[in-house]
This record gives sequence, structure tokens and C-alpha cells, in this order.
Amino acid sequence: MRDVFLRRQPILTRRLDVWGYQVSASHPSLVQPPPALTGSATHPDLSEAEARLLFDTLAEVGLPALVGDSIALIELSPAAALAAQDFLAGLATPDRLIPLLTLEPPPDRQLLLDAIAALRSHGFRVGTAGVPSDEVLQAVTRTIDLVAVEYSRANTRLDTLASHLRAGRALLLVTGIEDYQAFDRCREQRVTLFAGTFLALPRPVRALRAPTSRALLLLLARLQDPEVEFSELEALISLDVGLTYRLLRLVNTVWLGRRRIESVRQALLVLGTRLVSAWVTLLLMADIPDKPQELLTLAIVRARMAELVAAARGRTSRESAFLVGLLSVLDALLDQPMSDLVAALPLADELSAALLHREGELGLVLDIVLAYERGDWLRLPASGLRPSLLSSAYVDALAFAREIESALAA
Repeated sequence: MRDVFLRRQPILTRRLDVWGYQVSASHPSLVQPPPALTGSATHPDLSEAEARLLFDTLAEVGLPALVGDSIALIELSPAAALAAQDFLAGLATPDRLIPLLTLEPPPDRQLLLDAIAALRSHGFRVGTAGVPSDEVLQAVTRTIDLVAVEYSRANTRLDTLASHLRAGRALLLVTGIEDYQAFDRCREQRVTLFAGTFLALPRPVRALRAPTSRALLLLLARLQDPEVEFSELEALISLDVGLTYRLLRLVNTVWLGRRRIESVRQALLVLGTRLVSAWVTLLLMADIPDKPQELLTLAIVRARMAELVAAARGRTSRESAFLVGLLSVLDALLDQPMSDLVAALPLADELSAALLHREGELGLVLDIVLAYERGDWLRLPASGLRPSLLSSAYVDALAFAREIESALAA
């Protein structure tokens, strides 16, 4: 893969189901201080360069490698979209791709209308990215399908914007939502679609989910205890027939083409106690009720990418990196502070330091993964790894997550 930073951002419904993914790419030479993802282009030349880079990368990688069967949103200037309309038509079927035409800097009105008409002639739904002026809204409301705005730049206009769009056909997508308070405010304003980092944060709740939390933490405590005996770990897992079945199915999916594993004891002997504990931890996390599926996907992507980054750096074990990636979403899954959860688990010091303070080699690995996830490209040179390696690890992690989710759903 070429030297490029490539990422996707989930677009969520009001019930926090995945509606689609916004896809973006950037070359290290184009990296600037990270603005909001949507409506971020501030210079025409930068916008055109990123569009060309995205097209070249998607032609190499393929859109399904990033979004699977979901809808993809791609942000383009009207000029770039108009010039690339035939490429877009060959990239994906119209029901799987929505071009977002940037409104910042303000495009020529006729160019915007021409781009919308050209894309719609290919069967695409079309959106805009950026805070639209009243003039633009009047011109395009009945010809576009989605308006994407960044929360911090449009929060005072959300009610007016949502009301205006309800009179037409377009959905309202708000990006850059950083906490559940902002998410709830957007829901109250009848926003349809949401994106941002809020999903990976604990949601404030009036009462702790005590029964689930206590039972899960007790089991995790034994799984993560460095002093747990082999026989106790085997008995702990084997006690739950359903858990045993799912564990064996999962490890045999991951270890496809290698020696088939027939029992918990064999899994522990072949894979090791640390890796088996990590797989069981994943299965337990998947059983937490009333949480979005995308949160588990995020945990798997973080775990796999952390494992690959750790392997590339060669300074800590892959198993520990995989586990720290998994556990990095435990606070969001249980809606409790990470400090409380770490205190309840007998984790190794390096794991605790990584989760709480991003300290040590494991902490640096996790920081690299989280920076890549957020598109905070300026933090990545500290990794000492080429952008192509990081992007390859990210695409691998997405494929790995799809494979694991299929095994869990079977």
C-alpha cells in the first residue's frame, strides 16, 4: 500500500445502529492540524489533492475493504465530483455510495448545481458537507439527500436547519459529536444521523448496571489474574458450555488452515493462557446487553491494530497489545470510569499504566491506534512506522473485525 492515511468514521442512527461510513484519505505531505472531518477542506488545492489521493487509494484497496456492504460517504469538492463522476460510477453501485459536495470554501452556485445534476444522472444520492447558507439551502433542498454539518459550527442552527430540511427530502447528519450530552441535544433537535467520538465514551446513567457489571468483572478478574492456575482457567471456561462452544468456534475461525482445536485444554496449550483469556474477554464483552454493535467492532479493530503495531515495533508482546486494545472500550461498554474498572481487575502494571495514562510501550501502542482512529495524523510520526504500514494494519484490522463478527453471529 502507498504512503497514505486511510480511515472510516461510522455514521450512526438515532438508535446507534450503523447507517454507513464516511471514508477519507490523506498523504503525510497534506497533513495539517486536524479540523472536523466534515466540511474540513479550506483550500481548493488541498481539496483536489486529497480527492485524487482518495481515488487512487480506493482503486488500489477497494471500497468493500473499508465499509463492507455498508453505505460509503466520500467528501469531494463540486469540481472534483464533476470531473470524477465516471470514476465514482465504476467505484460502487449508486445505492452504496453517497458523494458529499463541500461547501467550504463556498463553491460557485452553478458549479454546485451542475455537480449535483451530473451525479444524480448516474443514480447517486448526493449530499453536501459544511454549513449551508440560506441561499444554498433554497437552491438545493429538493435535489440533495443529505446535509452533513459539524456540531461545533452549527449547533446554534440545528433546530432551524432540521426544520428546513424536513420540508424537503434531505437527512441531517451532524459530525464531531464528542460526548453524549451533545448527542442527546442533537436527538432533541430531530437530527437523523450522527458521527463522532462519543460512542467510545461511558454514557452517564442514573443507576449502575450492577448485576451485569459485577458478574462480568468477577469473571474478568480471574481471566486477567497473572497468577491464575492453568487448571482453574480451564475449569472456569469449561463451566459454561455455551461459552466453550463459542470459544472453540472463534479460535478455529481465526486459526483457519492450522491445527483444529477441539477442547479448552487444547486451546490453552496451543494458544497460551494469555491469548485464550483475551478471546474469552471478547466473548464476554459481546454479551453485554443494550450496547451498539459498532462498539464491539471498535474494540476488535483496536485490538487487532494494536497487535500489528506492537509486532512492527517489536518492543512488547502481541498478546498484551491485543488485550489492551480490547479493554480500551470496557468503560464505554459498562458505562463506568476506566479508573474504577482497572482498580477492580488484577491487571499487570503495564496494562494498567497503558489504559489509565498511556504510559510505557503498551501505552504508546494504544495511543498510536487511537490517534489513527481519530484521524489525528500529526501524532503518528512518533510511532516510527511508515504511513503505509499503519494503513495496512488498519485495513487488516477492519477485515479481521468482519471475520470475527461473522464467527460470533454464526
